[in-house]
Amino acid sequence: MAQAHSTQQHQGPSLLVLGPTTAAVFGFTSGLVSASKLASKQFLAENAHRLPTTVQGWYFYQKTKNYRVLWAGIKGGLRTGARLGLWTGAFLGLEEVVDSSLRSGIELAGPGAQLQGAKTKWVSGGVAGLGLAGAAGWYYRLSRHTAAKRLFLGFALGSVAGALITEHEVDMLIFVAQSSPTGSDTSCPGAPSTTSSARPE
Repeated sequence: MAQAHSTQQHQGPSLLVLGPTTAAVFGFTSGLVSASKLASKQFLAENAHRLPTTVQGWYFYQKTKNYRVLWAGIKGGLRTGARLGLWTGAFLGLEEVVDSSLRSGIELAGPGAQLQGAKTKWVSGGVAGLGLAGAAGWYYRLSRHTAAKRLFLGFALGSVAGALITEHEVDMLIFVAQSSPTGSDTSCPGAPSTTSSARPE
């Protein structure tokens, strides 16, 4: 039981690190591409009336364009990556706080609490999504109609994300129970038994 509980408890911190990092990398890549394209079009529009007429002029034109595109892409990537990483970290952190509170209550219920505790992820994910959508609506000063839609969307997406985490955690608990040398009955209460009684032929 202690081994399965330890495995379950360590799912949160690893996800709190992996989630924001992955989101930041994805956001940096997306921001880099979009900001680079925008900077390239902007540079062409600003210099359309003064195109170079010599080979040396074209060389410096392309060099300046590449520099501005690269610099704008890096800034856009860092900005988008930081924003997406922070929002993801805030969601996962809030979800972990809510889920820890729910687990503490469920684990006092008795046998099978550990596996049932893993199933609270969809609830904590929905609450975290709802809270984050509310914070975003307040920060961006959304109208009531738009904010209501964002609240519903945040709750729905948060619940789906929590449900996906639940499936992963339940699989991990069953795996630990099956691989435990003392058997699944003592390692993870509530997990399906993997031992079958031998019947004489």
